[in-house]
Amino acid sequence: MHYEIQHNTLADGWINTWLYADADGVMRLETFATADEAQEGLDEFFEDLAEEVAAGQMASYHRDEFRVRQERGAATARKPDAVGGAP
Repeated sequence: MHYEIQHNTLADGWINTWLYADADGVMRLETFATADEAQEGLDEFFEDLAEEVAAGQMASYHRDEFRVRQERGAATARKPDAVGGAP
């Protein structure tokens, strides 16, 4: 059983948008072994975000846009595009 951090998106509703690049450069959806680990990841995100917002580098997000839920399905992999972002 894995857990994911989901973001409430306008177009797709609640989805996992958290990606990381594995050793081969393949973008994978990030999941966590426990709900507590996922919550810690989300808390760390908001700590980092607060610093970025204070420096004027990012717009703020609201916590109610995110939630921790049990993973719904298998993670899919995507190759990054030419500039390193997801397609």
